[in-house]
Amino acid sequence: MKRVLTFILVFLFAAAAGAQLDKPMTLDDCIRTGMENSKTLKISKYKVDAAEEKLKEVNTAFLPSLKFMGNYSRLSPVDPFVVMGISIAPSILDNYTTKLSLSQPLFTGGRISGTSDMMESNYEAAKSDYDKEKDQLVYDIKNAFWSYYKSIENSKAIDENIRMVEAHLKDIENMMTLGLATNNDVLRVKVQLSNTKLLQIDAQNNVEISMIGLNNVMGLSVNRDTKIEANPDLPKSQTWDLDKLIKEAIANRPEIKAMEYRIKMNESSITVSNSYWYPMITAGANYTYAQPNSRIFPSVNQFKGTWDVGVTLTYDIWNWRLTSHQTAQNKLNLEQARLSLGQIKDGISLEVNQVYLGLVKAKERIPVANETVSQAEENYRVTSEKYKQGLVLNSDVIDAETSLLQAKINYTTSVVDYELMIARLEKSISK
Repeated sequence: MKRVLTFILVFLFAAAAGAQLDKPMTLDDCIRTGMENSKTLKISKYKVDAAEEKLKEVNTAFLPSLKFMGNYSRLSPVDPFVVMGISIAPSILDNYTTKLSLSQPLFTGGRISGTSDMMESNYEAAKSDYDKEKDQLVYDIKNAFWSYYKSIENSKAIDENIRMVEAHLKDIENMMTLGLATNNDVLRVKVQLSNTKLLQIDAQNNVEISMIGLNNVMGLSVNRDTKIEANPDLPKSQTWDLDKLIKEAIANRPEIKAMEYRIKMNESSITVSNSYWYPMITAGANYTYAQPNSRIFPSVNQFKGTWDVGVTLTYDIWNWRLTSHQTAQNKLNLEQARLSLGQIKDGISLEVNQVYLGLVKAKERIPVANETVSQAEENYRVTSEKYKQGLVLNSDVIDAETSLLQAKINYTTSVVDYELMIARLEKSISK
């Protein structure tokens, strides 16, 4: 009985897993899956974590450091130092030294704080780079998703056209039997059917290729049979303010934020290089426990403890203008970063302009393409009826069938172009 129950549970689990695998994926499902599996995104996240750890490392310089040192030495035998028969410095062959040192920077001319500011800006820039990778990944998934949808819809339209032409072929073969059509009419329909089947082969291949592309960008096996569930958002009475879009992009784009933080890094690097114009002052304390202790005279073969405290001042009097060269270099790097920021803003403004124009065009094309489909369907219906009545030629029916197929493909292309332009707009303003 237990084996039966176990078998049933395993069967149900396998069936549920299979059903889950076959469940069509929505666009949100694809984005979520891609986020979880993206190696590029994981690499970028590790860079953020590494930058955070580097910031923590640099900030430890603000705090006192405590070090321990231990040493043992075996000395070669020498004669003891004797004065008037009294041994002043006996020969102690086994030397043991332990030392505990405490050090605290008091003044560094801004070197530590400047380095800390640099690493904090580097951390924020890494986070902005991570956001950029996310935006790019989302756009790539949307692009692959809608390309897959387009290839599926085009394949469906061609399949429907093939059924239509096959029905037409049947009708015209019957008419030829009755002497109402010629063999040439039949051949023309057969040629059209063959050409459409060639289109079907290409369309089915495009479906496979676009599915592989979607699987790849989601980080799934390229051989996975992925099904999708798409609900295109048809344009509403929506308008966009170009100036507002550009301002939003300038305010939100992670590339701009990353470059702004890198400008701050360069500003902080100037502070660090200028710090070498100033002395560095460090407070220190040591406790030595040694056998023999060098500060004890005369030396005795036993452990003795001594301590010392002090302040150390270090100052470069002349370094062949090293500090000047470093400062000048950092200032030039700062100017480069500022110009790069300007270039990025110009590029983003151009991108938003292009996306805006493309979006307006894509929005206007959909109702026109939809109306063309309705007209092509009506044209095909009327032409078919007239042909059955002998009022139009066979070529007119073929033209009507071809026009209807092209109208459906154009409509699907218009819808997908609109979705892709919306995706580009969201990426361009980092929505």
